[in-house]
Amino acid sequence: MKWLKHIDDSFDALLTDYYQQREMEMENHINKIRFFGLMALFLLELLVGTLSQGLDLILISVDLGSMVITAAWCWLVRHWATKGSYKPWLKYVSILFDYVIILGITLEMEYLAEIGHFLRDLHQTQFELMLISALILFNVMSAFRQGRVIIYFSTLCCLAATTLILEHSQTDRTIEIHEQIIVLFSGLLAWSISHYITNTYTRLRHRERLLRYLPEKLVSAVETGAVDIEPGGERREVSILMADIRNFTTLCERNEPEVVTRILNRYFSAMSNPIFKHDGMIDKFIGDAIMAVFGAPQAGMNSAQCAIDAAKGMLEELIELNKQFAEQGLPQLEIGIGIHSGEAIAGNVGSLSCMDYTVIGDTVNVAARIESKTKELGQVLLVSEDTAEKSEMSDLAWVADVKLKGRDKTVNVYSFL
Repeated sequence: MKWLKHIDDSFDALLTDYYQQREMEMENHINKIRFFGLMALFLLELLVGTLSQGLDLILISVDLGSMVITAAWCWLVRHWATKGSYKPWLKYVSILFDYVIILGITLEMEYLAEIGHFLRDLHQTQFELMLISALILFNVMSAFRQGRVIIYFSTLCCLAATTLILEHSQTDRTIEIHEQIIVLFSGLLAWSISHYITNTYTRLRHRERLLRYLPEKLVSAVETGAVDIEPGGERREVSILMADIRNFTTLCERNEPEVVTRILNRYFSAMSNPIFKHDGMIDKFIGDAIMAVFGAPQAGMNSAQCAIDAAKGMLEELIELNKQFAEQGLPQLEIGIGIHSGEAIAGNVGSLSCMDYTVIGDTVNVAARIESKTKELGQVLLVSEDTAEKSEMSDLAWVADVKLKGRDKTVNVYSFL
């Protein structure tokens, strides 16, 4: 969907730093696997050799030398991955080392076999399979690095190392081609794993971001294509709910900014639940105010009824929240809610790099003006006549005929009996 494509573009741009940080963290994790894996291999070789040959200076020197080189390189990779800025070249150099060390192990094992050590009876085919399996393991690990290019590079290096080993040992051509095909398939496996991990992570991030603003049913509908949110705008019959904390300026003056922030976060979380429950979309938080939309982008509902039900839920949530605040010595909150229904333009507004799905029109302004009258009329909830008629609720009673700022005509407002 085009809307999700816009999210993808901005998502990729905004998370570049995070991806780079994650790449360095993953390189350090792979480095740990490399260190413990190679050290275990060298120690096993040293143990088997010692049991077979006894204490042998040549064997001990070769293995200890290999372990020192490996440990030094792993320390360098850890230093580069955890210190300083992002290093895009590190994963390429690290992959080269992996295959170079396998080639080095090849020469080491052949040398030990030639001078009559414990590897002299090892069959050539077994020796090749051991090395090729190690190469394939290193290639598959490239799946946990970022991007297709690094997987192509790793597979190419793995294929080159495999060919060198097989050519050096003069393996039968059929076996050589067989092993090369397996290496290519290991690259395909690595790419598939990487693609799956990246797509899964991206979809989860998209869903998490959407769930901050939309009810879960609507998010699922957007993801499956049942609801399509196109760039631009279209006329929609909507209901707008505006909620505002009363005496918020006084609250800010009497409390530390950290306390006010905690109160607001808990308040917004509590108010969001009933809005989402009744298929509303949180358009935006404006300071201490909440603007919610019912009827867009998801149509096919009685938006007026949903908005009023959400308002009832918000007032119930506020009662529970104030009980918690009282127990914790925090100030009590009072709010006013205004609701109006009518036509508005709903769609994506903004630039190509940053778009916001919102509603625009006189309906929004009227809802805000009605909310501003709640304190004056001593009501926590006021709904316009249009909303009351469309909701067909029997427990709404006329309150007043009010003059709204910026409008010539008066508006009848209703509240609960």
